Amino acid sequence: MRVLLVDDDKKFTTGLKIFLNKFSIFVTIEDCISSAEKQLKKSNFDVILLDVMMPGGSGFDFLPTIRRICDIPVIMLTALDEEDELVTGLDLGADDYITKPFSPNELVARIRAIHRRYSNGKTNNQSILDDLELFHSQCMVRVGSININLTEAESLIIHLLLNAKDNYLTREFLYHQVLNREMMPEDRSLDVHISNLRRKLGPHPIKGNRFKSIRGKGYALTK
Repeated sequence: MRVLLVDDDKKFTTGLKIFLNKFSIFVTIEDCISSAEKQLKKSNFDVILLDVMMPGGSGFDFLPTIRRICDIPVIMLTALDEEDELVTGLDLGADDYITKPFSPNELVARIRAIHRRYSNGKTNNQSILDDLELFHSQCMVRVGSININLTEAESLIIHLLLNAKDNYLTREFLYHQVLNREMMPEDRSLDVHISNLRRKLGPHPIKGNRFKSIRGKGYALTK
């Protein structure tokens, strides 16, 4: 597996690269946004690890550029605890985040999980519901005649909801499947992803809100 690590802390990146290599996760390090952008355009990666605080612009500034270039899953590395900052990253296209200092083993687990979900999605491509057509392997949805790019997490949420046997999925299940962690009361990551999907997809032409919040249960797609 190939990972692009974008962080200007040389001591941190060197140590992390050595650790990840032990798990056959091969790391390319870039210490600024401009060099990372050049690297993305010429090389293929499976996952991007992106630090928030960077010289020449923040990781948040770089996220829209990443999404224009590719649909590779992005995990934000942040020393910030403020909820608004974390929500900003997810709003701009990040798939997950991990707060520094973190356990290297936890990072390995998250990298593997997000890569596995992304890779599995490529074998399960097209799903259709009314005017909505999901191309899961491309992280893209077509609403009517309009193509809309999604993050890996957003695409997976729609894919799971489209295939839900009980027509809804619990929040706990979505946290495990999409974010690979237990649901915590203060964690708004899933809510942000759902909110972004509502904004991107717009209302159902007849039934209004595409995503239903089922009290005490979870989420469902309007069918």
